[in-house]
Amino acid sequence: MEGETIVQQILKALDLHSDQLRQQMKEMEERLRAEIQDTENRLRTELQETEDRLRAEIQDTENRLYAKIRETEDRLHQKLLDLEKRTDARFERLETKMNYWRLEWSETQETVDFLARKTLQHERKLRSRAEQNEIS
Repeated sequence: MEGETIVQQILKALDLHSDQLRQQMKEMEERLRAEIQDTENRLRTELQETEDRLRAEIQDTENRLYAKIRETEDRLHQKLLDLEKRTDARFERLETKMNYWRLEWSETQETVDFLARKTLQHERKLRSRAEQNEIS
């Protein structure tokens, strides 16, 4: 019986020891879970901060890009207005020249018409005198 008592005491000691091991393993598991949860929370926070920074940088880049686009559009618009003004001025000068040429042409035509009439009058007079000379 003495052997049985020893075995029983060994079994009790092993049960006690296994309970202690279970308790220690449970505590380690809880600490590990807490550390994992803490690490997960820190990672989530870091990821969120990184995402926020990236969004802010993207927004900043987008704003600068839109500003440059607006600036370029404004410059192009101004250049188009300047080009339009220069073109209008050139067309006005061209119209002025064309009006001058029309006036010159009209005056030249009047002069040609006048000279043609005078030439006809002189030719009639010459014919008339020629006829008078033939008669006399």
